[in-house]
Amino acid sequence: MTAPPGTRIYPPPSRLQGRSLAQSLIAALAFVICAAPFAVACPFCTGVLPSISQRREEAIVAALGEVTEVDAQRFKFRVHKLLSVAGKQDKAPQGGQPDKDDVLEIALASATGAADIKSGRLALALASRREKDDAFDWEFTPLDEISYGYIARAPARRLPPAERLAYYARYLEHADPLLAEDAYLEFGAASFDEVAQVADKLPMAKIRQWVADPRVPEARKGFYGLALGLAKSAEDRQANQAALERWIATPADDFRAGFDGALGGYLVLTGRAGLKKIEELYLTNPKSQPGDVRHALTALRFFHEFGRGAIPPTDLNKALRGLLARPEFAAVATVDLARWNDWGALDRIVALYGKAGYPEPATSRAVVGYLLASPQPQAATALARLRKRDPAGVADAEKQSTLFGPTR
Repeated sequence: MTAPPGTRIYPPPSRLQGRSLAQSLIAALAFVICAAPFAVACPFCTGVLPSISQRREEAIVAALGEVTEVDAQRFKFRVHKLLSVAGKQDKAPQGGQPDKDDVLEIALASATGAADIKSGRLALALASRREKDDAFDWEFTPLDEISYGYIARAPARRLPPAERLAYYARYLEHADPLLAEDAYLEFGAASFDEVAQVADKLPMAKIRQWVADPRVPEARKGFYGLALGLAKSAEDRQANQAALERWIATPADDFRAGFDGALGGYLVLTGRAGLKKIEELYLTNPKSQPGDVRHALTALRFFHEFGRGAIPPTDLNKALRGLLARPEFAAVATVDLARWNDWGALDRIVALYGKAGYPEPATSRAVVGYLLASPQPQAATALARLRKRDPAGVADAEKQSTLFGPTR
């Protein structure tokens, strides 16, 4: 294809020589990995990738437009709207940043997603720089009129989180899978406090349906379970509690996707009464399924961090101590009790050292770590006794206990 006068070619032909499909895929993977730090905020969201707005902000060029021509090697892309270019002119591709109505001529070999590009198709175009040779890779996302409008109207990331999330709340579980997934990713990247600020914008009645709908991806249900706990109105709070209790009452052989979010939301919604129920069902019940116990433990950790005192820390500690009687969970419970500065369980924890049926060396290391972390004189005394009883075992445990602070 010969470029007409004024048409910009990205990247220049000389930079495409020898580029393989494998290299294109590696570059795309590198982009995802580099953007991964955005996806750590939601404690109950799984597999959270960068949202479109995050990818847009990271791109050197981000534009909405239309494909006008396609051949076997190149295609033309007319820019309708330029996104996220402020302060990036020094990083622009050869020829500078494109402008509205510019036509970009792009080699297919440099464009991820180009296989779905057809003439007349709307698309989002993102360009990223390759560190190896300072050339540019393109990522294209085909769009229709609805998804095009969704991206064009999306609030800038510099705006307050509450304002941004209120926009995305309208698109949760949208009929277009691209929009539904992206709205979820925006909430998945937000902090708990930011989500709580827009709780009144969340479609609670729909969320109650989604948590029970097998068509809704399981990965999203942890977030929806937590969202139910944030309801403001008395009517929604009552209906959400009933929905969460139905979820809790549903029998399961072991693992239930999103169940930790349901339990976390239940704690937020019901406070001490909910904790008592979770303690009885999972933490002190020797017959509770291991998967449910793990979810309950995650919910307790979440509430300890974000619960804002609605449940006294002493109550959370007491509930967690119930897992000391479960050999498979005693070590992790001991570590959490140390992190929560609960030193009242010292005698019970010391008794776990070398106890029959408890997995080694995990249990012994957890016990020694707990004693090393405790500021109480009784802990130093107990540790001295253990050193005398099992010098080699305690010495090994001490080497592995650097997370708990210096040894005594």
